[in-house]
Amino acid sequence: MITKLKLGAFTFFVYALVSVLCLCTCTIDRFSKTGFKLNNGLLPFSTLLIPVQNKPISGFSVKPDASNFRYLPNTTRVKNPHKKRKKKNGTFEIVAFIALLACIVIGKIIFFMCWKRKRQDSIKNGDSEMGLSLRASSDNQKISLEESHCYTLNKDRIFHNTLLENYSFDELRKATAGFNASNLIEGSVYHGRLNGKEMAIKRISSDIISRIDISLFNEKTHHRHPNVIGLLGACAMDGPDSFLVLEYAKNGSLKDWIFKGLAIKSQFIYSCECFLTWDQRLKICLDVAVAMHYMHDDIEPICIHGNIRSRNIFLDDEFNAKVGNFGMASCVEHENEVDKGYLAPECIVQGASAISSAVDVFAYGVVLLEVLSGKPAMSWRGGESGEGGFISLCDEIKQILGSEDRERLREWMDSVVGEDYSVERAVMLANLAKSCVEDDPFLRPCAGEIVEKLLRLVE
Repeated sequence: MITKLKLGAFTFFVYALVSVLCLCTCTIDRFSKTGFKLNNGLLPFSTLLIPVQNKPISGFSVKPDASNFRYLPNTTRVKNPHKKRKKKNGTFEIVAFIALLACIVIGKIIFFMCWKRKRQDSIKNGDSEMGLSLRASSDNQKISLEESHCYTLNKDRIFHNTLLENYSFDELRKATAGFNASNLIEGSVYHGRLNGKEMAIKRISSDIISRIDISLFNEKTHHRHPNVIGLLGACAMDGPDSFLVLEYAKNGSLKDWIFKGLAIKSQFIYSCECFLTWDQRLKICLDVAVAMHYMHDDIEPICIHGNIRSRNIFLDDEFNAKVGNFGMASCVEHENEVDKGYLAPECIVQGASAISSAVDVFAYGVVLLEVLSGKPAMSWRGGESGEGGFISLCDEIKQILGSEDRERLREWMDSVVGEDYSVERAVMLANLAKSCVEDDPFLRPCAGEIVEKLLRLVE
């Protein structure tokens, strides 16, 4: 569009310039035809005819008679002191006239270009608002409207017979103060407050929102669980972007705490630097296991989460753990090596056809290892020469427990925990994690068994 604008402006400029030149040429020609005279009535470069009474002399071989000169007019011209000034004035008038015309045309060109650009910006801003183009990061990274990926949602399917509330875009804009950067939590998730109620507002593509398992939120079957982030509603738009409105967890994600050591987040300001205690870590592991047990055993039909990660586990103001992205198994995309560290071996080999409750158990086991070690699921290990590769926590724990060296386990555990924990319980939790990440899915415990073992550790 910008290229077209520039090309149109250039064409208009050339056209205007040619018009000025033509106008100037016609003006001068017009002046010459209508008798416009310069310098005392003489046209420049015209033939001067002087009337005489006798035959003009054609050469200098015959000496003219002096008497003939008495009839000749006096051809001696008196110098006019204003001649040069008048000549300059006449030239200046033409130049000034041409310059005035050029200024008028150039002014019109500038006005046209400014008007065109302003109109283009207005159209662009309108499209941004209708397409829900937002500032999605503290760096003001723009999420743009893609005309080639436009979806029309079946809104009746999303909101009919469900507990989900249908929010308007104006309501969400009001809740986030116009999606202000100060309300940005992370990525494309904003903190909002509407009618005194806090919420997390997540921008997602309309394609993804159409793939959410809406049946899980049926008013007859859905019961809110204390360890599952509740989906409060949605803003479904006919365009590339839509929004989910989720329960707000004040203390952020588990990932923030075990990898970054972030403190309690109040309005996204890190007040101090502290870490999760051993008892808090055990309680969080139990809460996640209870949520997984609810999804696998307590609802009908069962729900395979498919995306259990430390970044999808959230902590409320009392550090109770809540599993997010409930009902979004078909929306999962694994884009980096760390995400692959959560994948069960059968998923890597067979793909989506291998999805089962055992896949969730494997990912949960990786979360246990992250809580124990303070390390990500996959980490790069290499020497000074640059050679190396990604090492998974699953491989590490198998080697450590295989050595039966408790001191080695102590060294592997997160150092910020200190010495204030039971080594016996640490070994039990490590063995539970190891059983969850067995290569054979039939050797992994079910969610109910995990809850029973963790209850004994927490007591």
